[in-house]
Amino acid sequence: MKKAAMLGMIALLVHGTVSAAEVPAPAPSVATIVTHEEEKYFFTDGRVERFDGQYEYTYLVDPKAGIITRTRIYDWREKKITPDDTVYDIREELHSHPLTAARYGLTPVIRAIGRPEDDSVETLVIEDKWVQSAISTGNRLVLTRARRLK
Repeated sequence: MKKAAMLGMIALLVHGTVSAAEVPAPAPSVATIVTHEEEKYFFTDGRVERFDGQYEYTYLVDPKAGIITRTRIYDWREKKITPDDTVYDIREELHSHPLTAARYGLTPVIRAIGRPEDDSVETLVIEDKWVQSAISTGNRLVLTRARRLK
């Protein structure tokens, strides 16, 4: 009887355990991303102008809160730092989001939307090596491609 009770308890313990593969991964912590602009395009009145990059941007990515905050803009030509507090909402429902991209055979990217100014909307696309941005404001569209430094 004791033996049967002991085997029953062991069976319950074994049945109740979860393998390491079944345990969900902890939510990623806050990460800092620093980028260096390589090129920028301005679309205005049907014309496109290309410019070399001029800025480095620092972002704090907080996946748990679902936000990205741009904290600093550094103009490396003028050697000027501008503090910033633009907040972007991470769009986790998109198939290319890192938590679901493999399911759809897509390259994982983080996309977020923010409002850097009263009359503008910005979409960020964060990849392994690049951060791209599209800002729509008034009658102008600005596309930026920045290399990730970290």
